[in-house]
Amino acid sequence: MPFARNVNARAPIRLSHRCRIIRRKTPTGLPTEYEILYRCKSIIGVEGEEKPRKPIFGDLHKMSVVLPNNYPSADGNPIFTFISDIWHPNIRNSGSFKGHVCLTIKEMGVLASIKDLVLRVERYLKYQMYHAQNTYPYPEDQGVAEWVREEGEPNGWVKFAQDKPEPPAPKPAVDESQAEPQVIKKTSLSI
Repeated sequence: MPFARNVNARAPIRLSHRCRIIRRKTPTGLPTEYEILYRCKSIIGVEGEEKPRKPIFGDLHKMSVVLPNNYPSADGNPIFTFISDIWHPNIRNSGSFKGHVCLTIKEMGVLASIKDLVLRVERYLKYQMYHAQNTYPYPEDQGVAEWVREEGEPNGWVKFAQDKPEPPAPKPAVDESQAEPQVIKKTSLSI
């Protein structure tokens, strides 16, 4: 999949109806953090401890994208972290790095825009894209990867959104393609 160069790397991101974006800015007006709300079916956990553990689904997922001071540069990659629970082999499910998204940005190239990366994460959520094999690039969460290989794939549980077309976009009350993302203070954030 080719990735277009983002000429203005800190420009507002515009996405489909499935995402809502909240942007935080520096005093000079440059974006420093985005909060992405995905509205799509995804696995958020599994039931119980006994195998086979059936998936638990959710349809609202919250992610933070933080832009480092040296973004965009080869060593200034954005940091993608889920705030809500996600069960995916390329997203850390527990521990001190819970929610961390492994995007293998080096393989995508420095020219991948934030929009391209956010859309890639949406494909992760729908299990249209994942890496569960214990080979390079290694899964971010080995426990989830094991579940995918041993339980999710054999039972067809990870194929819930593979071939289904997207539902038609609801008609917004306001033309969102022209609207600026909502700016909020980090301290006033609530779910």
